[in-house]
Amino acid sequence: MTRQEQETLVEYTLNIGRQMMECGAEAWRAENTMARIFRAYGLEVLDAHVMATQAAVTVKNAAGEHYTSTCMILPDKTGTDLERLEILNAAARHICEQPPPLDCLPLSVNRRAARWSWRELLGYVLGAGAFAVFFGGGFLDGLASGFIGGLIYLMEQVRRVHHQNRAIYTSVACFLSGLLAQGCVGLGFGSDLARIMIGDIMLFIPGLVIVNGVREFFYADILTGVYRLIEALLIAGAIAAGYAVALMLGGKFG
Repeated sequence: MTRQEQETLVEYTLNIGRQMMECGAEAWRAENTMARIFRAYGLEVLDAHVMATQAAVTVKNAAGEHYTSTCMILPDKTGTDLERLEILNAAARHICEQPPPLDCLPLSVNRRAARWSWRELLGYVLGAGAFAVFFGGGFLDGLASGFIGGLIYLMEQVRRVHHQNRAIYTSVACFLSGLLAQGCVGLGFGSDLARIMIGDIMLFIPGLVIVNGVREFFYADILTGVYRLIEALLIAGAIAAGYAVALMLGGKFG
């Protein structure tokens, strides 16, 4: 490979690692994926290090030339997208099994993440409604919670487009959903305010972030683990603050 081709490979592989972290993958998984791709093309991996906010790689070719590159992982672009993560994993496995020419590398990794997905919208609606009924709410409570869940999905899309701070967005979204839940009960669209709110709260719970943060500790990625656990605590605090303010304004707190 020429120097330009090797630099292209480094940038391509680093882009895979960055996108995996943005989809919610563990740091060790992104590091291992990048290292395997480099080895598949005969490059010696001197360093492949990924943190919650940055990825860096250094490789050496047979002639002893070094290539180093880094990239930022922006917190406002991270989330949970398991479908996208599976696409990246499949592309990496394909490259490692039979390395293609550099001009034939899978372009799927450069695909922009889908926005305004009807499947995601349906998941928000059904998830919120099902949780409301599961925790003891009635049919109308489930419908009300599902309706608010659909609005939460729309608010999430606005956050993604404008790259808003996640903690601030969560507090505002919880505040608005709390007011909407009280409005639904006031209009007779549901009767159990607590169950309606519980169904919507479940959409905000950072469960995967907490699990991944704990897993990072087991793989000795302490900084990434601490970062994710602190992020989860901030989101949990934002959820509590948003709904508490909404309840106080509605006269239903205390």
